[in-house]
Amino acid sequence: MPIKYKKCVVLDLDNTLWGGVVGEEGLEGIKLALTEPGSYFIAFQQALLDLSNKGVVLAINSKNNPNDALEVIRKHKNMILKEHHFSAMRINWQDKPVNMLELAKEINIGLDTMVFLDDDPMQRAAMKSSLPEVEVPTMPADPADYAKFLLSLPYFPKDATTDEDKMRTNMYVTERLRSEAQKQFSNMEDFFRTLRLEMRIKVNDRASLARLAQLSEKTNQFNVYKRPMDIGELERLMNNPEYMVVCGSVMDRFGDYGITNMAVVHAQKTIWEIESYLMSCRVMGRGIETAFLKFIDKLAEKNDMQSLMIRFEKTEKNKPAEDFINKHFREFNIKPGAIVAPDWITIKHENIQ
Repeated sequence: MPIKYKKCVVLDLDNTLWGGVVGEEGLEGIKLALTEPGSYFIAFQQALLDLSNKGVVLAINSKNNPNDALEVIRKHKNMILKEHHFSAMRINWQDKPVNMLELAKEINIGLDTMVFLDDDPMQRAAMKSSLPEVEVPTMPADPADYAKFLLSLPYFPKDATTDEDKMRTNMYVTERLRSEAQKQFSNMEDFFRTLRLEMRIKVNDRASLARLAQLSEKTNQFNVYKRPMDIGELERLMNNPEYMVVCGSVMDRFGDYGITNMAVVHAQKTIWEIESYLMSCRVMGRGIETAFLKFIDKLAEKNDMQSLMIRFEKTEKNKPAEDFINKHFREFNIKPGAIVAPDWITIKHENIQ
């Protein structure tokens, strides 16, 4: 049974959008900073803003003093979500199911299109009991997981926009969070492990055609063979049984990078040739390029290929791609099964035979 997409995310405030209880700790006492644990809540807000930019409605349902809560939303320098981002708000001492009914009426949507996010298990249980139509996921115990948890929920369309850059209008915020977190580590691999990097891979995903065409046109630094392809050409490759168009999207605990990797693989009888292999510079240096190659390498081995080849053409700008080729390929050719992937990246895949 297909998942029914949701239209609205309804949010608690204390220990959900920020750390701590504002009524007790005040504007300056809550946790909402570029350093941990405040950075977890900033990342969560950024992920919520990305959803909002794709058309998902945001609302507030909080047991709180309205003046205290609104002061944070209006005045705190690290609040990503401002008053205008919320279509409706209920900040009072009413039972939350009562507030939810009022919110649904005000926004003019059904309860079955709403998702309620609250850190308090008792409030979640009360919502489930009173209004079973409302979707109430179990929030992670650790706020460090909030952003990734939100991005993993299946209730929201992934391709509501064809412009990845527009989807992340405030990506610079999450990059600042990563930079601050990195300062705590002298060893980069230890830092990468804290990011909880995850890559989702698809083959011949037509929903990604516009983004893949954009990547092939714009990517210069990490591109082994510069070959801009439009949507029509990519679609023809996907329809050709001798070809696979592989793409990968990346997320970590701070947010979603969107689709960052693409490869065009010519599948011959005993040899697979990677005719195009490119990656957005926004994820360079984290092992993503090797993890993506390992997936293709493993798939070639599974299909009993004798050789995995890659096409390369040097340009003035693609030194990172050249370094990658020199590291992993000998004369542009390897035996499948030779690639070792970084252990700090989790690979998930869909529609793969």
